Amino acid sequence: MIDIKLTNGVSMPGMVIGTNWMGKRELKKILHSAFNAGFRAIDTARDYGNEPIVGQALSEVLKETGISREEIFITTKIGNGQQQKGDINGEIEQSLSNLKTDYLDLWLMHWPYPGYFESTWDKMCEIYANTDKTRAIGVANYDIRHFRKLKNNTNGIMPMVNQIEFHPLRTISTLRDYMKTENITLEAYCPLCRLISPIKESEVLKKLASKYNKSIGQIILRWHLQNNAIPIFKSYNPNRFKENIEIFDFSLSEEETAQISALNQNYKYHLESASCPGY
Repeated sequence: MIDIKLTNGVSMPGMVIGTNWMGKRELKKILHSAFNAGFRAIDTARDYGNEPIVGQALSEVLKETGISREEIFITTKIGNGQQQKGDINGEIEQSLSNLKTDYLDLWLMHWPYPGYFESTWDKMCEIYANTDKTRAIGVANYDIRHFRKLKNNTNGIMPMVNQIEFHPLRTISTLRDYMKTENITLEAYCPLCRLISPIKESEVLKKLASKYNKSIGQIILRWHLQNNAIPIFKSYNPNRFKENIEIFDFSLSEEETAQISALNQNYKYHLESASCPGY
């Protein structure tokens, strides 16, 4: 597993386990398999509805495996409803309690909720700058216009991470160029685009999978890493974690990476308006 260094110097594992909507029994099974395979980062959110379940499952798995809390990189997010309430310090305290930890490794704002995201960011910056409650802060689902509104926050801090949908059918080149200029790390959700037909039936991806004796999913995950993107993926199949981490024994050429990027259709699997009215 490789690590990615964030702009504040914090090292973040280069691949992350998604935990959204999972129950405790299935989550424990997944965490055991993922940790055994070498994964050390998990992602959750208040709005997934299972933050306390993630905390309980993780606590039990750490005890059962002997892995320390410090070895695990934990990310959670503050949702739209919490932004509206405005008690941002209270919300991180709730997340810490839910996750049974004294600190977060990465705390994200889930959406640039209109009318609230700028003040939410200011409060997140204050907590980051003045407490030990989180090692890094960032955002999710942000576009350039949202970042520009954060430029003048009182602490002068820009997000360290933007978690956004990124895959071969959505390569967001303009946004990625902007993020590079601001040293914002790209974390990719839906990294395989659910292996929908244009992905699964792609001749480019099938040929590369055959050439390297890898699955299409492994080819795409390797493409993410070579694009300096941190993929988050979720699976109910414990064997998938071992497969997905076996992507460090080959490299795609620049031409092959470009061929995959050329599959771009500006296709969005998850619509912003469904989760963030007024986006």
